[in-house]
Amino acid sequence: MTQTPVAATRSLAALVDELVVYLRDQHKLQETTHPHPTAPEGFEWVFDSFSHHLVALALLARSDDKVAVQEREVILRHCKIRALAAGLEMTPDEDDALEHYLRHFLPTLKQLIPALDQLKYDAKADIAGLISAAHALVEADGTVRLQEVAYLASLQDALLSL
Repeated sequence: MTQTPVAATRSLAALVDELVVYLRDQHKLQETTHPHPTAPEGFEWVFDSFSHHLVALALLARSDDKVAVQEREVILRHCKIRALAAGLEMTPDEDDALEHYLRHFLPTLKQLIPALDQLKYDAKADIAGLISAAHALVEADGTVRLQEVAYLASLQDALLSL
């Protein structure tokens, strides 16, 4: 028996919803009492321009339990673009510090809610930039995984509803 396009879309949506719930239950993330990521020392001046994007992108990158170098590069590039857009040009030393920070950054799902709340104050172009970075991130390691697609669909729905 074949499904109508509407039924097939509903089935896919239900599957994605179930996967998002599963990922939330299975994601092995450190719990923290800090809802916002902590900026590296001496880096606070620029960190606020992209920290809420950083949480969403880092969780997406970690949805398969590992972060490839190519994925970190996408996140780093996006953070630099955000800083520049805010009029905050980073030095090469700050680029290195951010790259080092990204190697050890383990955001929690608890941090995603305040990050999404902060996105409400971003311009539509900034949100579009985040969605674009998320798509680039999913493709960065050369393998598109169902977990990443499910998380991206959930993130995109949340962002588009802002």
